[in-house]
This record gives sequence, C-alpha cells and structure tokens, in this order.
Amino acid sequence: MGMLTPDDMENIAAICRKYDVPVAKVTGAQRLAFLGMPTEQLEALRKELNIPDKLPHTRNRVHYVQACPGSEWCKYGTGNSLALGGEIEKLELDGPLPYKVKVGVSGCRMCCCESWIRDVGLISQNKGWKLIFGGNGAGRPRIGDVVAEDLNDEDAVALVEKCLNFYIRNAKFKTRSARFMERFGIDELKKGLFG
Repeated sequence: MGMLTPDDMENIAAICRKYDVPVAKVTGAQRLAFLGMPTEQLEALRKELNIPDKLPHTRNRVHYVQACPGSEWCKYGTGNSLALGGEIEKLELDGPLPYKVKVGVSGCRMCCCESWIRDVGLISQNKGWKLIFGGNGAGRPRIGDVVAEDLNDEDAVALVEKCLNFYIRNAKFKTRSARFMERFGIDELKKGLFG
C-alpha cells in the first residue's frame, strides 16, 4: 500500500545508484517502478531484490489494494484505511477471480483512493465504512454501486469477501466487475449477498 520507512527509502536509493536507475516512479497502484534500464540491468536488480521472473499465480487474491494514510497519518482521516486495506490484502477467496480486481480504501469522504471507480471501494464516514462495488476508471468509466453503509472494520472485510466470492460464482471469465454489474445490477447483487 505504498508505505516506506526511511530505511526502505535509503535502501532503494542505494540500489538505484548501484544499478544506475534513471528514474524510479511510485505508480498509481502504489508500487515502485524502475524505469529506463537496459534489460540485463533490470534482471540483475530483480535478482538482488529477490523478485522472481514470473510472479506466482494469484487469481484468488485481489490485484492490488490502494489505501490512503487514513486516520493514523492524516488529519482528515476518520477510518484506519491502512489497517483495513491490510486485512483485504490477506483475503483468500473461494476460487480464481474472473479478472483483475483493484481495491481503493479511502479514510475519509475526500476519497483520495478514488474508491468510487475501483472494483471494490471503501470510504470511511462518521458511522463506519461505505462499501462500493463495480467501479471502473478505464476507457469505459463507471461509478460503482453502494452495497452497504455504516460497516465496522470486521463487517466491511467480511462483506468485501462475500462480494468477491459472488463475483467469482456469477461473472464470466475476463469480465471486469463494472461490466458484470451493468449486466447483473445492484438489486441482484444485494439479493445474492443478503437474500
């Protein structure tokens, strides 16, 4: 979720100098990309960082979780988005996801993690978390549907898991959640979750 200690940053800077990395970028997914390197240098850097050539297949996990600093680090935060995001990252689902799933956890209503346009979005409000499902920010953008509000942390994680398992059982392979929700609809999703 993009959290780095000063030691992490010093280690990254040392590696960038060692491999003559022209530019390191924090991506929209809160990952670190090393840009402008020749392939052979990039391979050596990957080995030093113990990053395998092919990452293990993780289709029964979310693609990534983006979380803002939340109540722990931001004066506007009303919810601990980092802790909640960490719990969602750990979810092991009932099977492989139909397609990649991006999660945005925003610790306040300013919605810094663009939760409305993520496959799964959570926004902290005064009485708990608002859960949104089926958003997309790509070429065919879609504002997600509100599934539930006023959820505590435990209920929010449990409901995210239920939403994703419902998506697994009912969506066609390679269908993003936005296209699934356009076809399926919020009423059918709620019936399947709460019904």
